[in-house]
Amino acid sequence: MRSASHLLLVALCGWLAAQCVLQLADGQAVAALPSPPLAALPQLLDGHWHGRAANSGELPLTRLPVEYIGSFKARELAATVVVLRFEQRQRTLTRGQRLAPGVVLQDIDERGLIFDNHGQRERLPWPVQRPPFGIKQQG
Repeated sequence: MRSASHLLLVALCGWLAAQCVLQLADGQAVAALPSPPLAALPQLLDGHWHGRAANSGELPLTRLPVEYIGSFKARELAATVVVLRFEQRQRTLTRGQRLAPGVVLQDIDERGLIFDNHGQRERLPWPVQRPPFGIKQQG
């Protein structure tokens, strides 16, 4: 029994070593992955006291209870279809459509969604992308 487990361990180590050699030969081996750039922290109190971002031209983050579920991104971002959760329901919207009375998805850009919330423009940023995981397909 003990020799069988040693044989299995040696076979596994050999297979892993072969995978490393194959990746190095193909030039696909990745050294240390660069860490993603840190996003700027929102100025929470600044928006609270002034009602909008102070003199930066930035739109305030939306206070609507909206959760981004997913999207079908088009080449032209303004034509993207987004799926949102609002008031315990999933909604599919494109630019110009109404989310709720007085709330319209005004625009979609590279930084996220822009809502017109009763005359005030607010932003829902795109969520941070999760790194891919799983088993790499060979061949």
